[in-house]
Amino acid sequence: MTPVFDALARNAAERPQNMAFADGQRSLTWSALAQAVARAAAGFAAGPRTVGLRLTGLDYVIGDLAATLAGCRVVPVPGFFSTGQITHLLQDAGATLIDHLPQAGKPLSLSYAGGAQRVIYTSGTTGQPKGVLLGDRQLTASVTGLSRVLAAGPEDRYLSALPQAQLLEQICGIFLPIMAGAPTVICPPDASALFTGDGRALAQIAHQVHPTVTLLAPRQLTMWVAALRAGASRPNSLRYVAVGGAPISPELIAEARSLGLPVSEGYGLSEACSVVALTPLDAPEGSAMVPLEGTSLRIEDEEIVVDGPTVMAGYLHRSPHSGPWRTGDLGRIEEGRLTVLGRRDAMILRASGRNISPEWVEAEALADPSLPAAALVLMPEDRLVLVLAAINAPNMKALVARLARLPAYARPDALVIADPREPGLIRPSGTADRQVARLIAARPDVQIPLTMEVAA
Repeated sequence: MTPVFDALARNAAERPQNMAFADGQRSLTWSALAQAVARAAAGFAAGPRTVGLRLTGLDYVIGDLAATLAGCRVVPVPGFFSTGQITHLLQDAGATLIDHLPQAGKPLSLSYAGGAQRVIYTSGTTGQPKGVLLGDRQLTASVTGLSRVLAAGPEDRYLSALPQAQLLEQICGIFLPIMAGAPTVICPPDASALFTGDGRALAQIAHQVHPTVTLLAPRQLTMWVAALRAGASRPNSLRYVAVGGAPISPELIAEARSLGLPVSEGYGLSEACSVVALTPLDAPEGSAMVPLEGTSLRIEDEEIVVDGPTVMAGYLHRSPHSGPWRTGDLGRIEEGRLTVLGRRDAMILRASGRNISPEWVEAEALADPSLPAAALVLMPEDRLVLVLAAINAPNMKALVARLARLPAYARPDALVIADPREPGLIRPSGTADRQVARLIAARPDVQIPLTMEVAA
């Protein structure tokens, strides 16, 4: 993290009055940011050594940087975690909850002494979240690698639209812009379209602030595309829009590009300090992802294995980890380019012997803005059923057309339109729980046979 703090000091000296970060309520220049971080770092240095950050906007930016500068173990608290998950996170990490910036004593120097750590808790598909332990080696390698791929510079303007407690946004929405000397505008949570059914606010903010780079979840891209389709304005400033976190429908990517959003896919995981592969800036349409510089990817028994300096130090309270990490994700590498096929533990095996990645099929459904979550499940008699959590009536004709283009063995035999308020169907992270979806699909008379007549 030394390069990040060196860059913050340099930005404060060379462009002190230029905007560094803004969150809709206020903004900070590089000089003001450096001073705020130094003051808060003194408070963190005088307090507990493990801190659970439950802050938002500019306060999160200051708090994360200050706690790191003070050499603390930083534990970001995701806003989408349930009360039980937050309680587990704080108890497991031994963290003191921080919901306001501490102030104490003489401001610290921005000369980073090293040694800070952060624990990133995965939301978990089953059981309690696990804490991924990351240090200076992992974070520095990740920020440096992404900076090179994105060719980030002071002429850029970053739009921060993901939750700040997500590792990806800490790296790309805080550390990387500081390294580049580029301003960042933080999107208000209620306008980010991450958990909403309306992308107009996100489109409006993007039009107003003229970003050059942003990172999105697939749901956000779906909502932004829907807003553009309905007539929202597109900023001409964008040069790179990375989308990751889950598989994305190729049709959605193609439509986004046709509407002027320069979308590229990314792949990563917390255990490898977020992003490990991205579609290059100059790649032709349809190109697969390439590993970041310094990161090695290979396929073993169809599973993606990552190696390099970004691989975690281990899980908290478990044996330290060194060497390559088996991701649990299936994929293939052709001519050095990665294609992700889905989670090994989610794979569906049909009676015909064909394996199906449910994420692949679910992505086609999630291209519809009316569907915040979807789950493909295997039912008795080898029937595939696609359970759709719908906030409005989906475009059945378009959905059936997308599903019809899948190979025959992967096409659902039936659909179920479910209420997103069904207990447990949508996890706090926004993804569907397939076990709950299977119980819903087993109810009498809820399945709609999937035939082209459905679209009539």
